[in-house]
Amino acid sequence: MRNARGLLRVAVRFTLTLLLVTFLVGTGVKAGLREMAKNDILKHPEVYKNAPKLGMTPEEYYMKYIAPKKYPELTKPSVVVGFNALVSSVKPPQDKIWRKLELYQFRIPRKEALLRTLILLFISEIILVPLSLMVAFWALKSPRVAGLLNNLTKVVLGIPAWWPGVVFILLIIYSPLPNDLVISPGPGAGLLDVLESMVFPVLTVVLTSFWYLAVEFYFLLSREVLNPYVSYKRAMGLPENRILMSALRAISVPALSIWFSHLIEVEGIVIVVDHLFKLGGLGQMIGSSFSGSMAETFYFVPSLFAFPLLVFIVLNLLIAMAVEFLKTRLDPRGITA
Repeated sequence: MRNARGLLRVAVRFTLTLLLVTFLVGTGVKAGLREMAKNDILKHPEVYKNAPKLGMTPEEYYMKYIAPKKYPELTKPSVVVGFNALVSSVKPPQDKIWRKLELYQFRIPRKEALLRTLILLFISEIILVPLSLMVAFWALKSPRVAGLLNNLTKVVLGIPAWWPGVVFILLIIYSPLPNDLVISPGPGAGLLDVLESMVFPVLTVVLTSFWYLAVEFYFLLSREVLNPYVSYKRAMGLPENRILMSALRAISVPALSIWFSHLIEVEGIVIVVDHLFKLGGLGQMIGSSFSGSMAETFYFVPSLFAFPLLVFIVLNLLIAMAVEFLKTRLDPRGITA
């Protein structure tokens, strides 16, 4: 069945993505732990006595013989380290020291951070998808709008996702607007407070995302209206909006694929915007997983780094399965063996 083949493709892509992500996470975790291990060299003065005997620098000696005892992950394959980090990130670390460090770096609970990110993503998608369709229909009726849309999309795609956010932040600071709009609500904040803080983040996500989706919808519709059935319906005198809705139903399958690909890009923008506005979501969690490289002591918390990645892997898997299921229901050819 086509449905089964589609789900098999999703499973293969998910497996390959999981392997790649676990390798990258494991590499990042080992790199972070390696930097943390370097902070402990001064606690082991014997390193400076033993290292010259083996023709090694103190750092080389410490990283090879002493650091693996405290950080056993350094000797394991990156894929294994990454997979363990993803699985264990669901809950706070059991070790008291790691739990204290995680709480010091990021005070908002996992569920609350996840909820804030999903709210930002959900509201942005609710706005940008209908907006993209409206602009695509408008461009289909007006060649001037179509040309303007194409040119503006090229310009917007060259602008970093964080740039509109910075403009909004400066606008709030240097205007009569309340500064509370750029102050992230703390742990346990009410839903209204969270929604209030997301007004400008949502605008940032939408303004940097909907252009590309509108262009893709426009191209799909512009090719579909060239089919004979559209001319036939126009000859029958049917309203243009009704004809365009028929064309929209006809392109629903490729439109779903385009939307899902675009959703993955929007998730990246949501992470950046979340960190920029300090919304207390998964984007800020990733940014809080490590201290700046200019700090005297480097800290890296693998659980804060791995949990957002695990969330988006699972989320994209569920959405991909739902998209494949919907494709078989929307495809006019139906499900075939």
